Amino acid sequence: MAAQPAFRAQVPNAQPPLAADEVELSIVMPCLNEAETIAACIIKANAFLESHGLSGEVVIADNGSTDGSQHIAESLGARVVPVPDRGYGAALIGGIAAARGRYIAMGDADDSYDFGSLMPFVEELREGAELVMGNRFQGGIAPGAMPPLHKYLGNPVLSLLGRVFFDVGIGDFHCGLRAFRRDAIRRLGLAAPGMEFASEMVVKAAIEKLDIREVPTTLQPDGRSRPPHLRTWRDGWRHLRFLLTYAPKWLFLYPGLALALIGMGVMIGLAPGDARIGGVELGVHTMIFAAMAVLMGSQLVGLAVMARRYGVIAGMWPETGVMRAVRNWFTVERACLAGGAMLALGLGGGITATSIWASSGFGALDPTALMRLTIPSVVLACVGLQTAVTAFFIGLLDQPRR
Repeated sequence: MAAQPAFRAQVPNAQPPLAADEVELSIVMPCLNEAETIAACIIKANAFLESHGLSGEVVIADNGSTDGSQHIAESLGARVVPVPDRGYGAALIGGIAAARGRYIAMGDADDSYDFGSLMPFVEELREGAELVMGNRFQGGIAPGAMPPLHKYLGNPVLSLLGRVFFDVGIGDFHCGLRAFRRDAIRRLGLAAPGMEFASEMVVKAAIEKLDIREVPTTLQPDGRSRPPHLRTWRDGWRHLRFLLTYAPKWLFLYPGLALALIGMGVMIGLAPGDARIGGVELGVHTMIFAAMAVLMGSQLVGLAVMARRYGVIAGMWPETGVMRAVRNWFTVERACLAGGAMLALGLGGGITATSIWASSGFGALDPTALMRLTIPSVVLACVGLQTAVTAFFIGLLDQPRR
């Protein structure tokens, strides 16, 4: 069993003993018309609990089944929890809220996951883990169990982005078989109603520095005759959108800094005159595109600062020491002084260009020479104004609330 490094110190047997009437493990399955496979899943889950002597329960979070799934589940001893809000995430949120166990294991009711092999998850939880993820790529994916597009592109790419964005050592971000401490996960305030719920759980757990570990698990072809609820492009985009929403550094800051620095370098390099790189002649037209890069980059950097601040206020993530230092330095007064100076320089450049034009009787001019003055002037004026208004907007976010 391979376990990933934890975010907190791992203390073996950290969990206190169960009370006499306490349920140790709730096995929660979301269900929407799973009559073909739900019986097999419940039988495996019940057999697992019995064979390992675990105090447990099977909870079926029913999302409005019309094929008799509820009756099948109840006849096998499972507890059915109706969840009116539709969606994979909504069903699991309802099931988790209704579960009684100290620990919760969740898995799809399509017979693709082996509910008889949950013991490695339980052992990690008993040793202090707060979220234990299954890794299908380590445990084995049976032929036909996962579409090639998901196996070789979707899951690997999204998992890589998750590891990079949130510094979490999880190899399979979207494995549907996972287990966690109920109290730890309920503190996260999970709310995503769709398939992106799988990403939300890992992302918020990483942000809150929960003890996250990983164990190998297997994936088999599901036993249903109908297509799965998962929609490749729609749900893949929803996962990507969620990852980007919670990673403003990667969505705004890093691209913005790259654009602004590259654009500024090109503008400075072309300020004295045209330049040649190999057989390519760079002139004022290149300077215009460099100015565009600076303006776009500065807007993205400003959005990054505002997004990070909004996230702290909304409780999406804690405030880091770096952001606290930036906020303390980037006051409205300082921003107005810096922005005002840039705006004044930009307007001064515009006035100078107008004076040069006036000296020729407002007639024809050499546009190349004048653009080397007007382009930087426009950039300075725009960035200066943006700096000041960004500071005012952050000040608005920081206003006291009732």
